Amino acid sequence: MERREWLAQTGLTLMATRLAQAAGPLPPGGSENRTRLNPWRLQDADLRSYMLLGVRHIYRSAINRSRGCLPYVRFNLTEEPTWARHEYWGSPHMVGRFLDALAVCSPILDLPADREAVEGLQRLLHESVDHPSGLAFDTLPGPDGKRTAALHHSREVLLGLLGLRRWQGSEPSIQLARRFVRRLDEVTRATGSFPSDRYSEKGWIPSPTRKLNQTSGRLIGALVKYFRATRDSLAVDLAVRFAEANIEACFTSKGELTPDAGEHLHSSEGTMTSLIDLGLLTGEQRYLNMGRLLYDVGLRRWRTSWGWAKESRTDQPGRGEANNTGDFVEAALLLGGSGLPHYFQDAERMIRNGLLAAQVVTTDWIPQSSLPDTGDYAYAKIRDRARGAFAFTLPNAYHSYNTDLMGGALQSLAEAYQASVVREESGVWVNLLFSTDTPWLRVRSEVPRSGRVELEALQEERVRVRLPDWIPAETVRVQGTGISKEIRPEGAILDLGSLAKGSKVTVAFDQPGRRTRERAPGFPDPFEVEWRGDTIVAMEPGPSRPIALY
Repeated sequence: MERREWLAQTGLTLMATRLAQAAGPLPPGGSENRTRLNPWRLQDADLRSYMLLGVRHIYRSAINRSRGCLPYVRFNLTEEPTWARHEYWGSPHMVGRFLDALAVCSPILDLPADREAVEGLQRLLHESVDHPSGLAFDTLPGPDGKRTAALHHSREVLLGLLGLRRWQGSEPSIQLARRFVRRLDEVTRATGSFPSDRYSEKGWIPSPTRKLNQTSGRLIGALVKYFRATRDSLAVDLAVRFAEANIEACFTSKGELTPDAGEHLHSSEGTMTSLIDLGLLTGEQRYLNMGRLLYDVGLRRWRTSWGWAKESRTDQPGRGEANNTGDFVEAALLLGGSGLPHYFQDAERMIRNGLLAAQVVTTDWIPQSSLPDTGDYAYAKIRDRARGAFAFTLPNAYHSYNTDLMGGALQSLAEAYQASVVREESGVWVNLLFSTDTPWLRVRSEVPRSGRVELEALQEERVRVRLPDWIPAETVRVQGTGISKEIRPEGAILDLGSLAKGSKVTVAFDQPGRRTRERAPGFPDPFEVEWRGDTIVAMEPGPSRPIALY
């Protein structure tokens, strides 16, 4: 039985309990009085808790049902009056992101689809791309009063259509996707890239820069996913064309960025992840190597070791973006699964400290406006609306929030959940120390609350656990049924051997404390970081904004 099928069949009844807990009291966040954006991350090692909050935020807060489920774009949570509002780029950009996020998360959570929301988002996406030009036009007019098609949104459009097919079985969606891919092929066949980054009813709008990463580069990964689902070979041809154009113009042979890569780091990082995935699909080592060079060299300077990743390519202080962190997480998961398992440790560290720390869980710091909602602005229950969002952050503070961050963050959590425990010919591998359910093995992790992971074999399997290098090997202790001898780590691998169905094993270990000093890109002064194992428990300096991350 396929794992996704099994997850849906089990019902995952614990999710109902977690949904109730999502509105209940929060666990303590640490020993200090400082209010943290997400204190759960020091207590709960189940990624489904955070995915659940995010899905709930989309359904309940990020769409306007009185306007056909048109997404809100920007939230103001710090200055009175606080609000959420519509902006022209909310559809199809946010629409595609939401549908993709719901499609990858909902089967894991086994939550019923909100029919009104799904049908409203589908209608917006279909109407956007069902245009005589064959491109995806914004639903609302821009600042100049005219509607345009931004090629930047093409990735989200294709992922949204693909999500509707895989999740809802929508044949019209996949037909629109097929037509969309053919139109993208037509307009890029001559040069390998788009004539511009925007198209109007009168034709292409000239642009002073090429914006390759922002248009064709970030689209490569969506084309790869579309091909895996449909076997439409044109998608691979198009992805290879875009890969060649981006590698030639935007990156050096050593993995450094050129000016043509642009200032939008999320697009460059999305290109990085896309190249890795294309390399894995085609077997072309050149793409895999360039993606890895970008991860290790050219883009490494724009993030911290814990996963805070800067939004813009400037040397000035600025905000980090959950989408950027998600790009690095997904790249690390792909590299880890490609035979470079040490990247799994990067992925887990960036999830625990970069991605989860950016999710809005506490909300009592948000001023509550008493103004009535209007067609463009939502004021009511803004605290409840904000809960579950993934925010822009400073290295140790909340900064702001736009709803497009939901797609990248939730997609990354879903990918991480699926990669946490995998079954191969050699047996079952536990790659990440998160609580996970599979048809073969159930994992309950207490990290970082305590150094303890419990495993239950649901069928006879050989089980191996990848141990991150922060765990002192001499502190690892294994106990349980079916364990007849002392088991010690061999390098980074803890081989539990063949476990009979029903076997229960506990792996315990120390989580040593440490202190590090690290600079964040764009910030002149270093940050003093206190760790428990590989989880940040405190950081100085504290926030200049209303609420801290650590």
